[in-house]
Amino acid sequence: MQYKPHEYQQYATQFILNHPVAAILLDMGLGKSVITLTAIKQLIQQGKVQRVLVVAPLR
Repeated sequence: MQYKPHEYQQYATQFILNHPVAAILLDMGLGKSVITLTAIKQLIQQGKVQRVLVVAPLR
């Protein structure tokens, strides 16, 4: 599946990358997970992080 982000998702991803502490406060279904995972992927590729801890409910 190819991910084509909306403009607000691109903005949120860039916000995470530009700020050491960030929170993404969006309604359900607007892509918080994919925004966060995209930012994590970019940070790993840039060598800025090596490991990530994700804390999430099991459902």
